[in-house]
Amino acid sequence: MKKTTILILVLFLSGALFAQQNNPERQTNRERQRPRREVKWVNPEIKEMPGLVHHVLQSKSLGQEVGYVVWTPPGYAEKSNKKYPVIYFLHGAGGNESADAASFSGWVKKAIDEAKLPPVICVYPNGGMSGYRGDVESMIIEELIPLIDKNYRTKARAKSRALAGFSMGGSGSVYLSMRHPELFCAAASMGGGIRGENEETSREIADAIPVWEKNKFGFFMVNGDNDHPEAFKNFSEILDNEKISHQVLILPDTNHNLGLYYERSVDQLLAFLGKHIKK
Repeated sequence: MKKTTILILVLFLSGALFAQQNNPERQTNRERQRPRREVKWVNPEIKEMPGLVHHVLQSKSLGQEVGYVVWTPPGYAEKSNKKYPVIYFLHGAGGNESADAASFSGWVKKAIDEAKLPPVICVYPNGGMSGYRGDVESMIIEELIPLIDKNYRTKARAKSRALAGFSMGGSGSVYLSMRHPELFCAAASMGGGIRGENEETSREIADAIPVWEKNKFGFFMVNGDNDHPEAFKNFSEILDNEKISHQVLILPDTNHNLGLYYERSVDQLLAFLGKHIKK
């Protein structure tokens, strides 16, 4: 067994780490008593905003229609030959493709205007309550990303494609970067963590590390001090040891509230992605 794999196994299996409150396998009795959230897969009601459009994908993976939203930056329609990097933003549990599209796109536009981020396209999948695993993972990786690259002027390459998300979506961003490191150049998590403390997760990280090194991958991981501040502690130690670019930010007086994460960290998050995304 390689030295890297042994180190990761030790870190992951040494105790309780990377718990995330939306993980159904770690739910408390109180959480199990809550009504199960019904998933609505198509949610076309979006805020009017230049560049923001709702679409529907007939997904083979899900066996039904699923909604997604795309935001194109100012100048996209006029610059007919220009191609753009893409950020995939993953919503949290109870959200949908339309829930965060306008707000995150507004922050992205601000970052572009301030030259902290190159002009990018933003894509918002509907992940239901999946944790971005299983059929939803297949939908995003096998159907949505190729569809976006076909229908929009994207730079269809790993070094111009990034992930970001909140809560379940933050965890999903890290998860998809572990499972498909060859597709992305960076992942950013707000209020997320890593689900699972098992050998499979350890091996997935060990397998991903050489690809992260090759792609000069970057992780931005932010949690509130009242919102699982230790969620990425051991993962950060692995990244330190392997010299993978990353930043861990703990926000004071912050609970599990996306508005607070936006106000207190999204500028830094987008600036970090801007350093890793290639124009």
